[in-house]
Amino acid sequence: MSNNILENEINITEIIKEVEIQKKEIIIDKINNFLDINNFEYAKKLAEELIKKEPQYKEAYLVLSDIYYEEENYKAVIDILNKGLNYINNDKDLLENKIEALTSLYKYDEAKATINGLINLGNADSSIYGQFGVILSMEGKYKEALEQYKKAISLNYGDIASMINMSITYKAMYLYDDAINILERALTVKKDNNILNRINDLKSIKEKTNFYAGRLIPIRANPDRFNLLVPENFNAKIENGILKIENENNSISIMISYESLKENLKNEEINNIFNDFKIKCGELYSIVSPLSIENRKEYNDTFASTIFTSKIKDNYTFNAMAMAIKNKESIILTLSSSVYISNYLIAFAKNIINSLYFK
Repeated sequence: MSNNILENEINITEIIKEVEIQKKEIIIDKINNFLDINNFEYAKKLAEELIKKEPQYKEAYLVLSDIYYEEENYKAVIDILNKGLNYINNDKDLLENKIEALTSLYKYDEAKATINGLINLGNADSSIYGQFGVILSMEGKYKEALEQYKKAISLNYGDIASMINMSITYKAMYLYDDAINILERALTVKKDNNILNRINDLKSIKEKTNFYAGRLIPIRANPDRFNLLVPENFNAKIENGILKIENENNSISIMISYESLKENLKNEEINNIFNDFKIKCGELYSIVSPLSIENRKEYNDTFASTIFTSKIKDNYTFNAMAMAIKNKESIILTLSSSVYISNYLIAFAKNIINSLYFK
């Protein structure tokens, strides 16, 4: 059988004969040869016939699933692996490949169930825990993801993939020092320019998160109707009836407006006001704190707040909004910043918006 046979010249009879007379290991070699010349169809036919002849031969299922994976046919990957698992129960390699396909189809619950099955069988190695971490991180469960990465690295000190993924998760949590530290540990395992570039990028981002706001002090307003903490070194001015408080280089801006209401706003109306603000800020990029609407007993008011980041072209902004409503009066506070997001900036914004209430 010639290795340069074209896909449209596939001879099924010839394939069947070839599989019948050759050892299974030789067939696998031939399949890989066809893959090397991108003849996927012939490779698939050989693998399918090999599975018919040797239904308990794991390598045939693996090579066929790899072909489907290259074609991004993840459903076919899962189907063929499930077929193999019917003959070879709880096989680690088949299950591990299935996890990747399930993740690619965003079937995270099934992927996690498969991982937990491997863990319960005692077949979990560092790569399994690493995959678990990736899935949890994709779900936004960052703290849980970090625990899985730590397990992976504890089993394999040289698990660079988990270290890099761990740094990505730390970055998503704005824990830049922790992200740099784990990458520097990875660099001790392997000197790699990719790791070094990641470290330098994180150091650059961390540098851009720095800002000085001074201590927070109660705002002085006339009439003295509401409480709000603002940075002592920010400048204040009134524009079109809106109080604007900004730092020296205008990288952080706080705006406060007052409105008299005909009646206290309902939750749906509050939600619409917040949505309008989000739209004005550009394309929503990430939610730091989702919209929360609560009745605060200590201030006898309705209080709503949210924190998010947005994107306009290639520029990212950090945004926070709060609203206090009491006795047909409302105060709206918005905070926008071009400073790179960090836990310090988030805490700074929360301290300001949570200090807002009518006296």
